[in-house]
Amino acid sequence: MVGFASLWILGLALILTALGFADYHANQRSKRLREVLGEPDYRAAVNAGLTLFCLGLLGSSRAWWEMALWGLLAVAFLSYTFAAFISRGMDGE
Repeated sequence: MVGFASLWILGLALILTALGFADYHANQRSKRLREVLGEPDYRAAVNAGLTLFCLGLLGSSRAWWEMALWGLLAVAFLSYTFAAFISRGMDGE
């Protein structure tokens, strides 16, 4: 149980870190936070954090329907993470 609890805590920490860096870069570049968060690097970090969060809650769930829901969400956020990495590669960065 401690391992699964650490997964969702790590996921939230990753999301907060990405939001902090995005806010810093938005201020440095004189852009809106929404524009910076739309960049592939930040989308990948936030979606990876959401994947870890869902996996942590998946492991601590008791009901089958709850586990199915968290599993589907984890798969969805994992696919968004890979899509962000792929779009990052296509931008030539």
